[in-house]
Amino acid sequence: MKILITGATGFIGLPLLEKLNRKGHQVLALSLSAQTKRGNGIEWLSCDLASPESYANKVKEFSPEVLIHLAWQDIPNFSLEKSRINLDQSLDFISFVIGLATCRKIMVSGSCFELNQLQGECSEGTQGEVRDHFTWAKHALYLWLRMTCKQKDIQLFWMRIFYVYGPRQRPESLIPSILTNLKQGKLPELRTPKNANDFIFVDDIADAFSKAVSVNNNSMIYNLGAGVSTSVLEVCRIAEKIVLGTETLTQEMDSRSKGTSCDVDFWADFTQSKKYLDWQPTTSLVDGIGKTWEWLNCK
Repeated sequence: MKILITGATGFIGLPLLEKLNRKGHQVLALSLSAQTKRGNGIEWLSCDLASPESYANKVKEFSPEVLIHLAWQDIPNFSLEKSRINLDQSLDFISFVIGLATCRKIMVSGSCFELNQLQGECSEGTQGEVRDHFTWAKHALYLWLRMTCKQKDIQLFWMRIFYVYGPRQRPESLIPSILTNLKQGKLPELRTPKNANDFIFVDDIADAFSKAVSVNNNSMIYNLGAGVSTSVLEVCRIAEKIVLGTETLTQEMDSRSKGTSCDVDFWADFTQSKKYLDWQPTTSLVDGIGKTWEWLNCK
């Protein structure tokens, strides 16, 4: 298929490109930092979504059948200014692609933050609530897409991603930060070590998008998570075992946090992803943290 992908050099974009390429799809990959080149079924275009003149002719010539929209600049800056910029750019770009009348499926990276749910299983049938400027922008984009795709008879796959981690993640993110500190023989200062999140390996996320490309189904939300919650303390224990072969530092942190509470403990229900995409995560947290550690040591 002819697939147009934004954010192609990003954390999720690169492993997804590898999977799409192996399946033989024809891909036009867009990124701010991409070098314009062609090869192995992938054509790169360096462009700025804020400047339609940088992409319009090439995208029109490509005539995409599927759009995968991953681009969202300057995460984790969730300010009103950045959220409005990302929303406006997404609306303008997707409107342009829809206007070409060749695209029959749109897939967008959503976020578990959209749910504004801090406890329990997160249903795919729940749209969620706005809690900040970032989730306001994501909700606005989803609602506009749901209306527009229904009018244009375009399939909308809203891929709601939980706590994704793995190679190429921002160094300041939780798991890379823990691993980097352990390399120096310590753990980072963590304010909420008992809180628990649903951690999902980036290759599993890429696999879900790759499978969804070939699925014909009604528009819906798909949760992409491991289906279980894991405390930050347990993540530290696993990482310390991998890096240092001990659990001493984690035990000390556990002792210091005896008086703290667990305010966050939620996980994904991915029933629809399993049923309609034939997808479920295959990478355990131990294996995923191990692969992330190997990548950090090979940089």
